[in-house]
Amino acid sequence: MAIEITDEAVEVLGRSLRLGGVDASRGGVRLRAAHGLGGGLEIQVELAGEPLDGEEVVERDGVRIFVDPKVAETMPHALVAVEPQHETIVVRPAEAT
Repeated sequence: MAIEITDEAVEVLGRSLRLGGVDASRGGVRLRAAHGLGGGLEIQVELAGEPLDGEEVVERDGVRIFVDPKVAETMPHALVAVEPQHETIVVRPAEAT
């Protein structure tokens, strides 16, 4: 899986981890695939104490991201970015940038 993480996303995720009391040496942010109400696949972003078996670990500037295998399968080239209006983390295909 190729995953890009913008500078802004690293900043927001790092702040979220600190505020959430997550141990940066073990924990991180999980990108988890979930079925949406409309039947599609949604990617949820959540704080995590450690990676689960089978998750890929991507690190950038001290922020660790644990990627669910279903996310990697569905979106092999992903971009983790910030939607600026509400500082919301979004995950979208990297080609869309």
